[in-house]
Amino acid sequence: MWSGPSRASRCPAPPSSAAISHTSTHGAFGALAHGIGTSEVEHVLATQTLIQTKAKNMRVRVDGALHDGVTAKDIILAIIGEIGTAGGTGHVIEYAGEAIQALSMEGRMTICNMSIEGGARAGLIAPDDKTFDYIKGRPRAPKAGAYETALRHWQTLYSDEAAAFDREIVLHAEKLPPLVTWGTSPEQVISVTGRVPRAEEIADETKRKAAVRSLDYMGLQGRREDHRHHARPRVHRLLHQWPHRGSARGGADCRRQACA
Repeated sequence: MWSGPSRASRCPAPPSSAAISHTSTHGAFGALAHGIGTSEVEHVLATQTLIQTKAKNMRVRVDGALHDGVTAKDIILAIIGEIGTAGGTGHVIEYAGEAIQALSMEGRMTICNMSIEGGARAGLIAPDDKTFDYIKGRPRAPKAGAYETALRHWQTLYSDEAAAFDREIVLHAEKLPPLVTWGTSPEQVISVTGRVPRAEEIADETKRKAAVRSLDYMGLQGRREDHRHHARPRVHRLLHQWPHRGSARGGADCRRQACA
């Protein structure tokens, strides 16, 4: 599956499934793609069909432009931090807005790949010229006249202006900082300049109990001063990886701010 995008094995529109949760990566190409279990794989191989209940629709719109050094990974962590790891349960998420459209295809794949961490069955982005340019000429893309025919169909694959969604979330890209996770769940996120929360500060009982377990596992529990003392070195170590997802300058600046 992972060689699919580079070879154009997955083009816009056709639904697909595979025995790995992150099949949703292909949603970056406007395809409905979701992971299935082994018993479902057996059914697909035997019948070329798959029984599914109708999913609910969620749209997440990210308006505005990202600051330098803020990447697709920060967008999806912000989304998961907003809706929680169960927020997308039973939904297929459509990602939209200027910040999503501005992403590279690799960035869009990152967003759709992590739809599963938000509990969604799949995630997708409407295909556009950036998508079509990425697909054209790759080994398994339609060739010659077949490509032009496919392109005319792909250009119709977008949500209507009046489309209704079961749930809508709006984030403002200019307000998003670089993010890291402080615990054991992708919804436990903070800004690189933020502070690891104290469990007693969390109002929701379920999330508070989860935070206690995460803080204990990460070795971050303690008084406010202890959180600051223990959290910053760990955040510093995490951020050594961050420039690979964004600009080196942005990563260095944020390391200085987070660990000063």
